[in-house]
Amino acid sequence: MGIDVAFFSADVVARQSDETTLVEGAPKLAVEVLSPSDKTKEIRDKVLEYLAAGVELVWVVDPYFHTVTVHRPAGRPEMFNDEETLTGGTALPGLEIAVADLFR
Repeated sequence: MGIDVAFFSADVVARQSDETTLVEGAPKLAVEVLSPSDKTKEIRDKVLEYLAAGVELVWVVDPYFHTVTVHRPAGRPEMFNDEETLTGGTALPGLEIAVADLFR
């Protein structure tokens, strides 16, 4: 199954043509929203696949615990709760979203 939500740079979007059926190029941000049927190994494998494909930022959203785990190509994952704010970091400068707003 594909990415739940993806954000592509203007450069990647500009390279697409009217005949494009699948976006060619990695998104800046990939968001996976957990569902009750998801298995930990499947989500881990997806995150690793996205990062290996060049995605700069992966957010795994857990609607049950109201948390978001942020994965980057380098470094350890970071978990944010609904009292914190997510940022786009160097991948998406200026992006700020309160985690609580994702669950309203």
